[in-house]
Amino acid sequence: MNDDGQKATFVRALGLWDCVLYVVGSIVGTGIFLSAGVVAKKVPHPTWILAAWVLGALHALAAGFTYAELGARRPEAGGAYVYISETFGALPAYLYNWSMSFVVFPGTVAAISVGFAEYLGVFFPSLGTGVLAFHLPFGVPVSVGQMVAVATGLGLSVWNVLGIKEGGALNDVLTVIKIGAAIAIAFFGLTAARSHLPSFAHVPFSAGLLGSFGGALAAVLWSYDGWINMSSIAGEVKNPKRDLPGGLLIGIGIVAALYLSVNVVYLSALTVDEIGATPRVAETAMQALYGSAAAKWISAAVLISVFGALVANIIPAPRIAYATARDGRLPEAFGRLHPRYATPAFGLMFQGIWGAVLTLSGSFDQLVGMIAFSGTLFYALGGAALFVYRRRQPDAPYLCPGYPVVPAVYVGASALFALAIILDAPKEAAKGLAILALGVVVFLWQERSRGNNR
Repeated sequence: MNDDGQKATFVRALGLWDCVLYVVGSIVGTGIFLSAGVVAKKVPHPTWILAAWVLGALHALAAGFTYAELGARRPEAGGAYVYISETFGALPAYLYNWSMSFVVFPGTVAAISVGFAEYLGVFFPSLGTGVLAFHLPFGVPVSVGQMVAVATGLGLSVWNVLGIKEGGALNDVLTVIKIGAAIAIAFFGLTAARSHLPSFAHVPFSAGLLGSFGGALAAVLWSYDGWINMSSIAGEVKNPKRDLPGGLLIGIGIVAALYLSVNVVYLSALTVDEIGATPRVAETAMQALYGSAAAKWISAAVLISVFGALVANIIPAPRIAYATARDGRLPEAFGRLHPRYATPAFGLMFQGIWGAVLTLSGSFDQLVGMIAFSGTLFYALGGAALFVYRRRQPDAPYLCPGYPVVPAVYVGASALFALAIILDAPKEAAKGLAILALGVVVFLWQERSRGNNR
């Protein structure tokens, strides 16, 4: 209860530019600084590399247009969970929550937390992931960096309990810094004396290269992933009919421009083989253009970028779990808001603790490998909900331009991307399907229990 004795509800505290910066902050993390090397390994040719990033940008924009209408139609906490539940039923919606709340986002929080610790170790070696702290039972080693990652993830979880306004303000500051860093890389990279663009002629083509393109797209989609987060916090946006579409489309547009510009810098500074050989392509590129001092500044920029992405990605899953609990499909604690701060405090702390377990165990690497696959499938299913809504109610506060072509292209392309990921990484896809199968078992058990209690 709040001070007036009323049940706590979400506070609509986010404006348009909060939404824009939240979308950018959710997307821009380690991907643009690290995934470019993976893309170059999969498709070692400048034209194919840029094609992957352009295709990822177009896919994200089509998703933005689609989800802009969905968000305007249903400006509630939970996002795609609500869309899928209302159009395709309880089981697909439950599996979306199962995947997002217990696999994708906790695994993402663990991965980003460790990424933050790794970059912090560049400046403070004694805090790095290579420094042993102790052993868990069964001889599992735990590094000082892992402890830093756990403390960071839990600390930011507590910070987000204090209110969406507080979490949003921190995200705004960090995202502005991230955008400035990416613009600086693009400007100084393209104007450097040593910068030179490669040849884009004689584009190779083969069946094997086409198959590898799926793996490149998986890395690109991971880098663009995060726009979906905006729909989960729709219940905390001041003017959702205007700010949800604006936040999604402006935010994705900014990210696409930054990503393409930075990739041109990489190709101007390094050969494709050099890009594919380095795990930290942004630092390597700046070192090649300006020397080791510039690389150190890039490490600082990446550190801030990773920290900001962690702030943004802690927010969505507890809102999805909240909507699921309100439907009676999770324990009631997930569906309660903090009486003073109006945040899903239990869900935030549950995610923080589960993310800490994954961080200490080191098992999040395999989970992160499945994020592109499961995320792509469920985001596409949420997008397909638009066709059902349009049939039921043609009018909406915001209408997706180019309907039905744009959402059809988005959903169809997502299905093809998921197939490409299966072909490139069948083990990760199989593990993702196994986790979903377990979710089906839990759902059926819950349904049976609910039936027996009636």
